[in-house]
Amino acid sequence: MNSPSMTILNQQQHRSISKYISKSARKRMPLTTKRAGKGYYKGKGATKEGRLTSKGKFIPDPKKKLELIVPDLEGFNLKPYIARTASKIAPELRRRPGQV
Repeated sequence: MNSPSMTILNQQQHRSISKYISKSARKRMPLTTKRAGKGYYKGKGATKEGRLTSKGKFIPDPKKKLELIVPDLEGFNLKPYIARTASKIAPELRRRPGQV
């Protein structure tokens, strides 16, 4: 019942399913360097803060450096962690029973 030609046919069918994906399914797959054009460079999501020379040396560019603008936190009342059980309405704005 299980002839060698039937086994080869089953293997080919399985291979064709994984190799040939429809266009709509291909759009939903993550873009990799193997599926993109020649000049595509994915990287790791970091910004380029300089450039590479023809000899492979990295030259940093001060204009491209990350600049963090942090506000003055003097007298800041909130703590860094807020529990999930905390109310979304501030305590001083909540209505108390019996108040108008």
